[in-house]
Amino acid sequence: MGLFDYLEEKRREAAMKRNIKEAGKLALGASIGAAIGVLFAPKSGKETREDIADKAKETAEAVSSATKDAADTIQFKANQANEQLKKTYEDLRTKLDEKREELGENVEVAKAKAQAIGEIVKEGAEDVKKDVKETKEEVKEDIKKGAEEVKKDTKETSKKVEKETK
Repeated sequence: MGLFDYLEEKRREAAMKRNIKEAGKLALGASIGAAIGVLFAPKSGKETREDIADKAKETAEAVSSATKDAADTIQFKANQANEQLKKTYEDLRTKLDEKREELGENVEVAKAKAQAIGEIVKEGAEDVKKDVKETKEEVKEDIKKGAEEVKKDTKETSKKVEKETK
C-alpha cells in the first residue's frame, strides 16, 4: 500500500464516519417521530409509556450497535494502516541496506581498479626509468666516440695545417 492508497483509505474512513453520523441522526429522527406518533396515538397512558420505553431501548441499542461497529471498523482500519506502515518501513530499510551493500561493493571495485592502475603506472615508470638509463648510456657512449673522433680529426687537421704552413 503506497502513500496514495493510504490517503484514499483515510478519505473512505472519513466518509464512513459521516455516514454513521447521518445514520445516527436518521435513527434519532425516526425515534422522535415514533415517540411523537405514539404520543398522539389513541392508546392508554400506560401503553404509550411502554411503547415509548420500548422505542427508546431499540433506538439506544441501534445507536450503541452502530457506534460499536464503527469503533471496531476504525480500529481494524487503524491496525491495517499500522501494519502497512511497518511493512513499507521494512521494505525501505531492506532497499536501503541493499543500496549500501551495492555501494560498498562498488567502492571495493573502484579501490581494486585504482590499485591495479597504480601498479601499471609504477611498472611503466620503472620501464621508462630503465629506458632513460639505457638511452643515457648510449648517448654517453655516442658523445665519447664523437669527442674522440673530433679529437682525432682535430689532430689530423692540426698536422695538415702545420705541414702546409711549413
